[in-house]
Amino acid sequence: MIYHGEPLDLMPTLDLAETYPLLECTLSLTHPIDVARLQDAVAITQTVVPQVLGRYNLRWNRFEVEANSLNQVIEEYTVSHDPGRVRLDVLAGPQLKIQVIHHPDYDALRLAMSRLLTDGEGFKHYLYLLAAAYDGQDLANFTNERSVRKILAHLRHPHLRHPHRALPELNGNSDETFPSLSGDVHHHRGEATIPQVESHRLRQRTQAENVTMNAVLLSAYALALFALTGEKRLVIPYQVDLRLHSPVAATNVVQVANLTSEMPIPITVQDGDRLEDVVQRTQATISQLREELAYLPPLVEINRMSRALPPQLVRRLAGKHRAQAAISFANFGHIDHTRLNFGSAVVTQIYFAGAYREMPNFQLTVSVYHDAWTLAFRMLGSEPDYQLGIKILKNVVAQLTQWGRGH
Repeated sequence: MIYHGEPLDLMPTLDLAETYPLLECTLSLTHPIDVARLQDAVAITQTVVPQVLGRYNLRWNRFEVEANSLNQVIEEYTVSHDPGRVRLDVLAGPQLKIQVIHHPDYDALRLAMSRLLTDGEGFKHYLYLLAAAYDGQDLANFTNERSVRKILAHLRHPHLRHPHRALPELNGNSDETFPSLSGDVHHHRGEATIPQVESHRLRQRTQAENVTMNAVLLSAYALALFALTGEKRLVIPYQVDLRLHSPVAATNVVQVANLTSEMPIPITVQDGDRLEDVVQRTQATISQLREELAYLPPLVEINRMSRALPPQLVRRLAGKHRAQAAISFANFGHIDHTRLNFGSAVVTQIYFAGAYREMPNFQLTVSVYHDAWTLAFRMLGSEPDYQLGIKILKNVVAQLTQWGRGH
């Protein structure tokens, strides 16, 4: 069965040479999970999101589903043989892989989802759908909305039109952003947590300062990069979830889809800058770009080209004018614990991360569960590269903690 992709599915394919299009979710359960029941749940979700068991045809931007792909989704390991990461070939399919890691008294799950099928918010939608299927909920009337047309029509309504100015170029983030380090290349992962007490303080201060948490996170990220690399001028892509512009009210509609755009945010760090200084400038930049709907033109352009040109040509033309940023950021937002019921097994911890990126390409991700923040990265690099990534995480966490305490 063939399912044609949407124009925005082409966006993650524009830089395949630098970034493999995967999203990763790691969660721990209070009890072991029923693997047979989990596999049945995956099969049920396919009735809503059939593309999840397909392979991706890069030439034609479509998902091709075969009947025998369900048994390729789940892998089981004991904790002593945990591979530490997921191997998933999205071109061969399926678009999802689940590793069940058996501990003596509980299980952990590591899920990898194709970025060609969905963005981070859509990955959460799929996870909620999987939990509902595992918990026995009837999904017969559920549908998956993947099209961006309604959202674009809403955004292009005359009363929302604004003049668009040229977006800043991304080539300010050169390979020199990170020091050139030698050493054996390995897969690395890093995580750091901001507990509930500190996150409450952060939210209180953001409200008092009338700024967004994304502005604070981006500013702390830029200051950490300045402290560790000396880079003063950065352009960091900022993700905009288009679902917020045309929210779906129906409870039986999910959006496992690519419905996210980006705005490159220029951030300049000056000697002596404190976090509050950079936050105010970053917030002003974000507000201005959002007011101008600066994230809209690339979407309109790729949507327009997709109506007239084959995917290969669209990819070539769009990629030619879309510079890639070595430094990036993704906020997966809050994870709703009320929608993660795997039978009697409660999710004690969960966080999301992006794909393994080869240094000097580096992405910081943030996700929130039970008001605790997890900052993470995935990296393909040397041991010194990994140590640099850990220093970035620790620096950002330290800044946020001090800022939340009013220092």
